[in-house]
Amino acid sequence: MKWGILSTAAIAKKALIPALQRAEDAEVDAIASQNGKEREVAEEFGIPKAYSSYELLLADEEIEAVYIPLPNHLHKEWTIKAAEAGKHVLCEKPAALKAQDVEDMITACKQNQVYFLEAFMYQFHPQHERVKQLIEEGAIGDVGLVRASFSFHFNRDSNNIRLDVNKGGGALWDVGCYGIHSALHVLSQEVKNVNAVAHIDDKFGVDTTAVATLMLEDETIVQVDCSFDGVPRNEYEVIGTKGMIKVHDAYRPDKKDHQGIVTIQTENGTEEMIIEGDQYRLQVETFMNAIQRQESFVDYHRETVRYIEVMEDLQQLL
Repeated sequence: MKWGILSTAAIAKKALIPALQRAEDAEVDAIASQNGKEREVAEEFGIPKAYSSYELLLADEEIEAVYIPLPNHLHKEWTIKAAEAGKHVLCEKPAALKAQDVEDMITACKQNQVYFLEAFMYQFHPQHERVKQLIEEGAIGDVGLVRASFSFHFNRDSNNIRLDVNKGGGALWDVGCYGIHSALHVLSQEVKNVNAVAHIDDKFGVDTTAVATLMLEDETIVQVDCSFDGVPRNEYEVIGTKGMIKVHDAYRPDKKDHQGIVTIQTENGTEEMIIEGDQYRLQVETFMNAIQRQESFVDYHRETVRYIEVMEDLQQLL
C-alpha cells in the first residue's frame, strides 16, 4: 500500500514514518507540507515524492492511504478532503474535538468507500489484551477502581501547539485522553457522569495539569491525571476485590524497546509479565489488513466517538 503523509509534524518523523517503513507491505511514497520542509524530510527518510501542498498529494492517484498528523482542529477538514480524494485515512489522536465532527468524518469515509481509523497507537500493543483477559477471567475479582496517569515536563514555548487553546491544546487533550480511552477500552462500559478540575495557565489559557473522574455504568470509578508539569509517567492500574493489575509503560512502551510490563498482585503473590509489541507498526498493519480483508471498523469507531463525547463533557468543566 502506498502512503502519503500530510505534514512534516514531529510525530510523523519520530514514529509513524519509521513504523510504516518497518511494516509489511507498506511504502511511504509521498509527503506534503505547507511550511517548505517537505523536501528536507523526504530526503531524510528516502521518500520519493515531496509536495508543497496537501492538495497536490491528495491529487496523486498512486497514493492509496494517508496519515494525518496535523493540529487537532484540522483533523476533520483534511480527513474529509482525503476521503473525497479516495484515500484511506489514519488520523492522529484525538480524531477531533467534537463527537459530531468524528461522526461526520466517519460518514464521509463511508460515503467515499474508504477506511478511517484514529491513530491511538497504544491500544495495538498486546499488553492491553492481556489485561482484558485477566479481568474477564476474574483474576482480580470485581473491578471497582481504575487509575491512569500520563505526564511529562516541557518548558513553556508560545510556539508549542500543545499550548494553543484554539487548536485543541492542553494536557487533557494531549495526554489525558490516553487514560480516558484506555479505561473505556479495557472495561467496555458506558459512562454515567464525569467531573474534572484543572490548573489553567494564566498566559496560554490551557489546562497544564488536570484530574478527571468518571463513574461508569456499573459504578466503577475511573480517575485520570495528566500534566505538562510532572515527571514522566504513563501507566494505569485496575483495582479489584481480589487484587490489582498495573501496566507500567501503558502508552509508550516503544520508548522501552517495545516491552510492556504488566504486574498482577493477588493474595497468591505478585507476578510480572513482559509483553512485547511494536505498537506503531501493529497499528499500521491492522489498518492495512482490515482494508485488504474488508473487515469492519465499527467497534473502533464506536470507541472513538464514545471517548470524544466524554472528553467534550470534561472540557466543559475546566
